[in-house]
Amino acid sequence: MENNHIIVEIKNGVATLILNRPEVHNALSSDMMLGFVNACEKLSAASDVKVVVLTGAGDKSFCSGADLGGMDSNDSVMSFKEHVTKYQNCLKALYNIKKPVIGAINGYALAGGLGLAVACDLVYAKESAQFGAPEINVGLWGMMISAPLVRTIGSKKTFELMYSGDRINAQKAVELGLVNDVYSDDIFTENVYKIAEKLAGKNPVALIQGREALNMIQDMEYEKALNYLRDQVVILSRTNDYNEGLKAFKDKRQPIWTGK
Repeated sequence: MENNHIIVEIKNGVATLILNRPEVHNALSSDMMLGFVNACEKLSAASDVKVVVLTGAGDKSFCSGADLGGMDSNDSVMSFKEHVTKYQNCLKALYNIKKPVIGAINGYALAGGLGLAVACDLVYAKESAQFGAPEINVGLWGMMISAPLVRTIGSKKTFELMYSGDRINAQKAVELGLVNDVYSDDIFTENVYKIAEKLAGKNPVALIQGREALNMIQDMEYEKALNYLRDQVVILSRTNDYNEGLKAFKDKRQPIWTGK
């Protein structure tokens, strides 16, 4: 989609969004981040896309974070802020996309790459994948990635990753709650797409509305969350696809979703 560092492939309702700079471990350049946001916006609006799988090109890295080779300590404050804002927009684009997003972590997910991984709704990793927030090792702090991290694994484990700057393996990432499951490298891709295609067969209206609701209630007080969720289920129950799902269940047949 208008950027050869971002590749999109669509098949059977599943869009694969590929970070495509394997020669530099899919490090995020300025142009790449702009292309990423653009691709997310288009996929969000695409009627033929039900689920998005985010992964990295090659077999070594998902994403190693910001392209440090493209940054200079002499850059102005405003120039650096502009660069960081582009990454912020990537996280926002993943949050706002109106489709389930699966992170297929096929290698290193470090720094900004860790942030992108954790920002996905579901995360599956190769056995050989590694995760980390190494910013402290170059005198920085993973400010932007703190938001998805602390919402996913809590402050204690986030501090542990941030303070140490160490990498952890895929199994440890599962234990922390960063990753849903780990697959051996030889069956990784097959298993991820089984999950994606299963999701693509669900009621798309319920997936979209449910995803939005789950994101919305994370910062709500409990009673307000319940009130909001009550109203959302009432709205969902008035949709065509809900009625189709109910009829299909009674008729013992597969539903035909229309997205309405």
